[in-house]
Amino acid sequence: LLDKPGFKHVWIDGLGMDPWGRKMSKSLGNGIDADSVLECGAGGRTGSWKVKGPDKTVSLRANKIGSECFRLWKACDAQVGDDFHINPEEIEKKYFGVLTKLFNVARFASQFEVPSNLDTRPDGLAIEDEWILAEFQSTMDTVEQAWSNLDIYTATQALKTFGTGVLPSHYLEMVKSRLYDEDKQAAWTLHRVVRDFMSAFTPVCPFFTHHVSSTIYGQSSVDVDAFPQAPHPETGVGTEHGDALRGISSILQTFNSDTWGYKKEQGISLNQPVSGVVIPEELEAFTAILTRMHSLE
Repeated sequence: LLDKPGFKHVWIDGLGMDPWGRKMSKSLGNGIDADSVLECGAGGRTGSWKVKGPDKTVSLRANKIGSECFRLWKACDAQVGDDFHINPEEIEKKYFGVLTKLFNVARFASQFEVPSNLDTRPDGLAIEDEWILAEFQSTMDTVEQAWSNLDIYTATQALKTFGTGVLPSHYLEMVKSRLYDEDKQAAWTLHRVVRDFMSAFTPVCPFFTHHVSSTIYGQSSVDVDAFPQAPHPETGVGTEHGDALRGISSILQTFNSDTWGYKKEQGISLNQPVSGVVIPEELEAFTAILTRMHSLE
C-alpha cells in the first residue's frame, strides 16, 4: 500500500506434526497444549498427553521439559520452513540431557577460581589450550554468521555440538589434572570458553544462561550487548596456526576414543596405566598431555 516492503525479514515456520505425520489441529483433535509442555517438571509435576490418531490414540508421558528444554528443541529440531514433529517424550529424551551436560560443564568449571581478567589472554598456554580455543573460535564464527542471518538452527546446532562433544569429552578430560593442580592457563581457557559460550547461547536458553553466568561470573549473559570477541586471534579461522590445530582434531578425537575403547576391551579402568598404545606422529605436540591423560606407559 505504501510502495515499500512491510517487513525486512519474514519468518515462515513449518507445521507441527503428530506421530503419524499429520498437521496438528483442533479439528483433528490431535494437538498438544504448549502450556502443558512448558509446565512439565515445574513443582515436580509430570506431563501426560493423549494424541488422537486415524486408528488409535497414543499416550505420551514426560517428567522434565520446561521452557528452556522446549526452546532448545524448537531451535535444534528443524530449520526455518521445515515441518516438525511434536512429541514431548522425544523432546525430553533428546534435549533435557543436552542442558544437563552443559550445566555439568559449567558446574565443573565453577570449582576453579575465575581469573581476575578473562579478557586478557595469559602467556604460556599449553597446546591443548590453543587447540580448544581454535575449535571454539571456529564454532563461534559459525554461530555469529548464523545469528546475523537469523539462522537459529545452524547457530544452535554448532553450539550444541561443541558444548556437549569436543569440550567435555576431550578437552576437559585432557586438562582435569592441570586444573586440580591449579594451572592458571587451563583455568583461564576453561572459564573464557564457558563464559563466552553462555553469551552466544543466550538467545536460545536465556534463563539457563542467566543463572550460570550470574552465578559463576557475576554478570548475566542476558546483559551482554555484543557478540564475544575472539579469545585467541592467532588460532582464528584462516590463520596458519589455527587451521593446523583444527586439522588434527579428528585424529586427536579418534585416538582418545580408540584408547578408551582399548582399555575397556582389556578390562583396564580409565585411570589405570596401559602399555602398547602408540601416539600418532600427527599428535607429537600433544605427547605429554596424552601420556598423562591416558596413563600411557
